[in-house]
Order: sequence, then C-alpha cells, then structure tokens
Amino acid sequence: MSFNLSRVRRDLKPFRLHWFPRLRSTNDHATELRRRHELYAPAVVLTGNQIAGRGRGSNTWWSGAGSLTVTFVLAAHEELAAHHVPLIAGLAARGAAAAVCGCEEIQLKWPNDLLHRGAKLAGLLCERHDRVDLIGIGMNVNTTVREIPAHLRKRVTSLAAIAGRTIDMGEVLVAIAQELHRRLAHRDESSFAAALLEYDQHHALLGRRVTVAASAEEPMIAGKCEGLDSMGRLLIRDRQSLHRIIAGHVQAL
Repeated sequence: MSFNLSRVRRDLKPFRLHWFPRLRSTNDHATELRRRHELYAPAVVLTGNQIAGRGRGSNTWWSGAGSLTVTFVLAAHEELAAHHVPLIAGLAARGAAAAVCGCEEIQLKWPNDLLHRGAKLAGLLCERHDRVDLIGIGMNVNTTVREIPAHLRKRVTSLAAIAGRTIDMGEVLVAIAQELHRRLAHRDESSFAAALLEYDQHHALLGRRVTVAASAEEPMIAGKCEGLDSMGRLLIRDRQSLHRIIAGHVQAL
C-alpha cells in the first residue's frame, strides 16, 4: 500500500498524521503513544501493514495489502457516552465509503461493521483511553480475491469491487477523517437523536431475526431486531419481552 504522505498530511488537517510502515495494531500503538505523552487529539495513527489487528473481545481483524488500517484519535467529551461512539463513527465511515465508491447500498451492522449485500466491507474498534476516543477502522479498499484467506472470500468485499475500479487509499482516509470531524465536533442530545434515526435508515439488521450473545455468562437471546432505542442500545424482541443490548455479538438468521 502506498500513500502520498505530503498530500495526506495537508488534506488531513486539523488531524496530525503519525505514519508507520508496519504495526501490530494501530489502536494498541495509539494507546502506547498516548501513554508516553506523544499523541494529542485530533490525530491519525496510520500503517501500511497491520499484522495483528484486533476486533471486539478476542476477535482478530484480517487485513491485506489493499486494506486501510488506521486509528483516529479524538478528544473524548462527557456529552457522548463511550458506547455511543461506535454508532457515530460507523455512520461517518459508511458515509465516506458511500461517497467515494458512489454506492448507497452500504449498510451498518450493529455495533461495528459495514456491509455491502451481506459481505463485510469494514470493521470498527472504538476504545476510550486517557480522555481520548480511539476509533480504529479496518476497511477493504483495493483488496483482491487472491489476498483474502479462502475461508473468508465469500464473506468479505472491498470498495474497489463495489465501484468496479481502483480506489485512491488517501482519498478514503481523508473522506473518513472529514466525516468523523464533522459528526463529532458538535455533540449534543439533538444531534445524537438525529444520528440514531439516520442509523436505522442504513441498519442491516432492522426487521430481521437475529441472535445476540451479550457475554459468555449470559444466555443467548433470539428475536426480531427493532432498531435502536434513544440510548443507542439494540432492541431485540422475543416472545417474552423487549431486550435492550449495549454490547454483544450479533448474528442474523
């Protein structure tokens, strides 16, 4: 993967760019830079080769040469709960991806995936550390079929595959940064309420039967997804009640 770093630095402003040819995990490295007082929001930690990306919980994130792997660092504000960040970040990533490839069919799978026709385009990992929100994004931009592990080939897609052309990686990076800044610069209850309505317009699970595993200690919930409530929790209705889920692994049936 190659970037025109001088152009990217210019177009990313007000974000500061921290570029590394190879990293284990951009979120982990951002956390370490912050611990050493070497990282200040807003910033971008970008690598051309991520070798040990993390997903939620114990999950890992596969990335190839055509994948964008990056962590955006923004100041955390009390007005926005930590579990609200993935919702707004997901909307930002979806909006940027749709604009770049010219396709409005890109959907959000709560809480942290982007899909196109059921195939995974991107994953997000949002963490709050030391008064900053880390928004890690792995997005398949120019990923080719031969790069993808055989067991994943039918389950993932890329912006290039959707658009039918090679996509400029720097353009995608800047587009996401601009969307994140636009959506997270002003945080209040009315804007979050509007974001929830927008989320359900692109929600891949809405109206579908799903299973949710909130944790290993809790029983699995199966029911119909009714969208999000005013706090951004996933609503699942089974025969007995309406469940409000803050976090968990969701599988569509």
